[in-house]
Amino acid sequence: MGAITTLLRRAEDAGLRVEPMGDKLLVRGPRSAEALVKLLAEHKAEVLAALVSDQPAEMAEARLWRGRLAGLAFAWSRGGDRDWDAARRLAWGDLQNEWHRLYGQRWPTWQCAGCDAPIGGLEALSLPDGNRVHLHPIDCLIRFGRRWRGAADEALVVLGLGPPDIGKQP
Repeated sequence: MGAITTLLRRAEDAGLRVEPMGDKLLVRGPRSAEALVKLLAEHKAEVLAALVSDQPAEMAEARLWRGRLAGLAFAWSRGGDRDWDAARRLAWGDLQNEWHRLYGQRWPTWQCAGCDAPIGGLEALSLPDGNRVHLHPIDCLIRFGRRWRGAADEALVVLGLGPPDIGKQP
């Protein structure tokens, strides 16, 4: 059901709300997503099955993340300019970013997210996620990057995803 999960995710990203109504699909959203609505209709039975799954929410979320990884890896591999391993590494990085954006830890603005010390009067770098790190030394930024990527990796592995083999990088 990875392809159906990806299709539902694309529909959500396009602003569509897809709900089961008995044996029918109720789809609401912008007219510009007509092509996705047609795809949903073509795969109605599988979409309904995915939407009314009686599995626990944790399993549904795990399926969503696994489908997302497969969809992103496929997208990165299109065009033939990279192999599957490289595409999967890029997709994993996308998932790390997505998980961090949704669930990553946020430090108070007065505290460095890299070393946990107060920023004080020192020069700081404000990051897109709202966290801040000391600008000097650069170690705080590096430490924070390792910290949030490690947390994302742990969470994604708990969801049943396997990280790419980083050792095969060119």
